[in-house]
Formats: sequence, C-alpha cells, structure tokens
Amino acid sequence: MTPMIDVVFLLIIFFLVSSHLARQESRLPVELPVAESHAPLDLEPVSMTVTINQDQQILIGGTPIAIEALRPLLLEIRNRDGSAASLRVRTDAVVPYQVVEPVLHAAAIAGVLDIKLAVKDPR
Repeated sequence: MTPMIDVVFLLIIFFLVSSHLARQESRLPVELPVAESHAPLDLEPVSMTVTINQDQQILIGGTPIAIEALRPLLLEIRNRDGSAASLRVRTDAVVPYQVVEPVLHAAAIAGVLDIKLAVKDPR
C-alpha cells in the first residue's frame, strides 16, 4: 500500500508542476496582433506553444531557442502525439512574418499540421 501512495503523490506533483509550466507559457508578455476575423478561443490543450517576442526571439517555456533546435522538438511532439499533434504560435504584433514563417515551415516539415495562431479581438 505504501508504494502505491508514493506513486500517487509523485503523479500529483508531476501534474501540478506541468500545469504550472503550461500556464506560465501563456503569461509571457506579448502584445498579440489584432485580427478582424478569427475562430473563438479553443480551450483544448495544445502539444506545444511557441512564443516569438518583440525582440524576435523564439521561446518555448520562456527559454529562448534557435530555429534549428525547434525542429527536433516538433518531430518529438509529432512522434508522441501522432496526427493529434498541435502547435500554438504566439507572436508580438511588431514581429514581421519573415520571423514567423520558419516556425511554420519547421512545423510543416515535422508533420505538425494543426497550428493555431494566437490573436486578439479588436473589440
């Protein structure tokens, strides 16, 4: 019985830490671009969130990474989640598309085709 309780406590700690990291990603300060037409906010969790800040840094979990380091992570997500693999891209409104395009291209090469671009409503 004691080992089972230990396992349960470890699982609880794991889920608490992972949910904290997921919430932290969406709190990175980014001024999202405005979109006139968009789909309503999807509350389904995504496999990975990539943030591009106003300094044009690519961030995962608040940690800057190079585009070359993003490709293996996307492949890992695709292998783990299969066709359900999804990506949320959060960019600052001042970031030019030429910085976002390599992220989208890397996702397409890795086979992650469910990509959500985070925008804000003009209202």
